[in-house]
Amino acid sequence: MSDGLFAAFDIGLVFDLAFGIGLWQLIAVQRSIRRDRARGDERE
Repeated sequence: MSDGLFAAFDIGLVFDLAFGIGLWQLIAVQRSIRRDRARGDERE
């Protein structure tokens, strides 16, 4: 495997990992907001 191809593959793996973690955090925050709103509606 050439150095350029290996570098592109390595950068791609890091980008995919960062994108996956960011997407997971976005989903977790949206669930938390939805849960908090539901609790607020129950209290009123």
